[in-house]
Amino acid sequence: MKITDTIFFQRKLFITGRNALLLVLLGSCIEQFDPKVIAYQSVLIVDGYLSDKAEPYRITLSRSRALNNEEFLPELGASVSIIGSEGETYPLVEGDSGLYMSNPSEFVAMVEETYMLDIVTANGNHYQSDPVEVKLTPPIDSAYFKREQRISDDGLNLDGIKILVDAHDPTSGTHYYRYEWSETYETYLAYAAPWDYDSMAPDPRFPIKRKEVFAQVCYSSRRGNNILIADTDQLAEDQVSEFEVTYVSTEDYKLRTRYSILVEQFALDEKGFHYWSELKKNSESLGTLFDPLPYELRGNIKNVNDPDEAVLGYFDAAQSSQFRLFVDIDQLRDLTFPSTGCPNSLDTVALQDIPINLTRGRLISVLGPYPVQYVLMSPKRCADCRVYGSLEKPDFW
Repeated sequence: MKITDTIFFQRKLFITGRNALLLVLLGSCIEQFDPKVIAYQSVLIVDGYLSDKAEPYRITLSRSRALNNEEFLPELGASVSIIGSEGETYPLVEGDSGLYMSNPSEFVAMVEETYMLDIVTANGNHYQSDPVEVKLTPPIDSAYFKREQRISDDGLNLDGIKILVDAHDPTSGTHYYRYEWSETYETYLAYAAPWDYDSMAPDPRFPIKRKEVFAQVCYSSRRGNNILIADTDQLAEDQVSEFEVTYVSTEDYKLRTRYSILVEQFALDEKGFHYWSELKKNSESLGTLFDPLPYELRGNIKNVNDPDEAVLGYFDAAQSSQFRLFVDIDQLRDLTFPSTGCPNSLDTVALQDIPINLTRGRLISVLGPYPVQYVLMSPKRCADCRVYGSLEKPDFW
């Protein structure tokens, strides 16, 4: 789950502004007051968890940023390790942009074992998480979709599908669940062009050259970044039913040929569920005068020498339960797809009449036999699928 590093201080600064606004409303409705944005404290942000999967574990370290700063601030040069219950230490290797990764050939977390995250930053500050147990996670019973029409933020009617999950724990020992997902979809372009315009062609009567690749089918992937948690503690059975993971609309190419989503389920304890629940409230608050005031949300990571220092993040560990769902176009015959606009963006042009301004950002399909007399010119978004993704087909496809 990716933690947005602006959540904590955007909220903190907003509280300052909102309290100032309340004072203005109570004191006077005439004199305008512009609250001063106070200097913020640089807070360490820790994002990562352990699972039982034999793959690199990823811990991302960064710093909070000012409200008007969009730059990601990675924490570089730190020493990051996983410490086992017997004191064994597994170091993580620093990569790019504050990312620290383990080596799966040296360390794979074991279910029901206990681990701590240990961090020493470049300036010598020492942080540790509380010990966490790799919790057993019940399997996902099923992931499936249902059609649903919705209204977009712009007031437009959307057609699409919602991805739903069912799960249960027959031992009634879980009660708290967290979900992550990653989607992959195939993009097929009917107007993919095998030719490019060549402004340096030696023969100006034939200013086209064959492309290196015929980019007609590509694959795009994306991870979800929303907080997804479920609670069955107050239910008669420890059962998750029709839990919505995400909504996929027909606005883009995701559902036009083939779509796949991998859903991961992780067990939480009550403390972890409380953290994610409060983080979800703070990050999704609308920020009106009637909302409850956000507060400094602390996880289970502390500065060893200064426990009062604020640290954002929650280090957790749980077995991973996965379910992959495929959705093919043949299953979506009742969905409505908006036009891509490509059929109206094509131009048939005589070869000798190709204007330079028409070639900018466009690709070419040759029409007719040699000698070539006409070409079909198309925008890149309609003729080169690499605009949307990669030519490399995923292994699971």
